[in-house]
Amino acid sequence: MKTKRKFVEGEVNHTYQRTISGFNIFYEAEDYLVYYTIFSTIARSLRIDVYGLCLMIDHIHSLVAASSNDMYSKFMATVTSVFVKEYNKERGRSGPLFDRVFGSVPKLGMKLLRTAIAYLFNNPVERFVCRCAQEYRWNFLAYGSSDNPFSEPLTIRNASPNLKRALKEVDGTYARNRHLTHAQLRRMFASLDKKEKNQLIDHIIVRYNIIRYDLLTTQSYDGYENMVLAINSNAGSEYEIKEHKWSRSDVEYRELYQYVHTHGFKDAGEVIALDTDAKLRLLIDMLRETHASKLQICKFLHLTIRFS
Repeated sequence: MKTKRKFVEGEVNHTYQRTISGFNIFYEAEDYLVYYTIFSTIARSLRIDVYGLCLMIDHIHSLVAASSNDMYSKFMATVTSVFVKEYNKERGRSGPLFDRVFGSVPKLGMKLLRTAIAYLFNNPVERFVCRCAQEYRWNFLAYGSSDNPFSEPLTIRNASPNLKRALKEVDGTYARNRHLTHAQLRRMFASLDKKEKNQLIDHIIVRYNIIRYDLLTTQSYDGYENMVLAINSNAGSEYEIKEHKWSRSDVEYRELYQYVHTHGFKDAGEVIALDTDAKLRLLIDMLRETHASKLQICKFLHLTIRFS
């Protein structure tokens, strides 16, 4: 099925990008943050207005406005190219990661825009990952009202030396208009405890955040609280972009994530680099010990097999 691509300059456009064969791409916090800081850095450089971003385990939604179709295409192409290069280097893979054609459609008029906003932020709710949209870290909705929605308040003077160094490195990388890499994040996280790691993640998201909550709340709603209330009251819809759903729920992927972490993998994404025989052995074990389907496990392992 051909993916639709429409664009109207200066208007908010809903973009949908899915991975090849529905393979998982976001395993650890590092994966989400690398994409997020790449997206934010390039959007800032190209003066792209971002109204929303939601990173799901196997696809991405965004609401953006650009001055021209050429600028919009350049933005999407650059983000994709930079991320795939970094991701492939980290995960020991090669080749494309996303479907060649991404879907996009302009949201003209307040009704369509509100529906798209609700649809984007509620993606994790629809996939049973959370109960309400602001509970999901990677749609960034909660950061519209708080700098630390998923961590304890951070006081720099009371932070450990390791956390202070990490905060300084993040701020320096941001000041140079550079994105964070897997290697940087892995090194910083290794020196922190769980509480500090969550504080650092919140700091990174806030530092790099370019989502125009101000425009969302003033142009589309009467304040942030009303926007959240509207989002939680209506799941939204998208009829103009065909979103392929490989399974009804993403909950089982959490179980697979926990499985690999309790079976010798420090990073769940390491499964991507395994050879086919090792992946098939994991598939058999996961079918026996988790509630995930064969298809879900194949997507998690980046394993392509025929189903009888």
